[in-house]
Amino acid sequence: MFTRTPPAQSKQLIRRLAACLMLWCAVLTGTSHAAFPDKAIQSVSPYAPGGANDYLTRLMAQHMGMALNTSIVVDNKTGANGIVGASYVAKSAPDGYTLLMGNSATHGTNPGLYPNLPYDPVKDFAPVSMIGYVPIVLAVDPKLGVHTVAELIAYGKKNPGKLAFGSSGIGGTGHLAGEAFKAATHLDMVHAPYKGDAPAVADAAGGQVPMAFIGVASAAPLFAAGRILVLAVASANRAPSMPTVPTMAQAGFKDLEFSQWYALFARGGTPKQTIDILNAAAKTALAKDEVIQSMATQGAESAYSTPAELETFFKAEIKRFAEIVKRLNIKAE
Repeated sequence: MFTRTPPAQSKQLIRRLAACLMLWCAVLTGTSHAAFPDKAIQSVSPYAPGGANDYLTRLMAQHMGMALNTSIVVDNKTGANGIVGASYVAKSAPDGYTLLMGNSATHGTNPGLYPNLPYDPVKDFAPVSMIGYVPIVLAVDPKLGVHTVAELIAYGKKNPGKLAFGSSGIGGTGHLAGEAFKAATHLDMVHAPYKGDAPAVADAAGGQVPMAFIGVASAAPLFAAGRILVLAVASANRAPSMPTVPTMAQAGFKDLEFSQWYALFARGGTPKQTIDILNAAAKTALAKDEVIQSMATQGAESAYSTPAELETFFKAEIKRFAEIVKRLNIKAE
């Protein structure tokens, strides 16, 4: 005759058997929890291939992948000044396997420009590390016939309505720089937004748009090839990749300082341990001479930070850019 085990004892027995089974599986696999990362990571660039955002995304993917001993696959999800790519990452799983190469638009200008932004730059993202800075430059089509900022202003005064400036998109740092230049010079200029710096500067070189405010990283190759002229760089110091080009201050506009910055973000809610692992990989990558030199050839300056430092920085940038947007009365077109 069999003796029936009471229900409570049956449940306890089942739990013990389940625990033993889990332990035995852990022994067979060598670990009870997979260490991060145990598969490929997706890194999203919210801008078109060929620009600074895409370049830095791929550079960091390569070297962080080495540090993490895994593959980091770059995915360009472009549109709406970085909103498409940022929104995609904001809806991903908070596990560290989907990253965003955010910038001064996604986590700087956009919150002040779009009242109904489909992502929260603070709540939806976990800061990983600052990556670098790229100054904004004023580039023009060589066929325009101007060689200095003063000559550009004179041309604009004589030809009202004929100047349009390209940028990486509405609300981007280049857009704000162009609007600030327009306000300071009182030129009759219109904005021509693109889906990144690369197409904007390509059209400036091709004559489809007479001028562009874009990152020095995207301008440098075409400048070196003589396909565009760069009249000024909107930073405190001259760009190492363009030592002959004056700053905006040297051209007579001391308050026009604009730089694109780039930073790595994970989905909000990602475990701190995972963020720390990603941060350490970014620090390792940014300390490499190869990476520093590669960034320098593009006019970019590497800039590692802790997650806390990045959070403090981009929150301050959101406030600063919101004030600029309000002062210049910039609207989402």
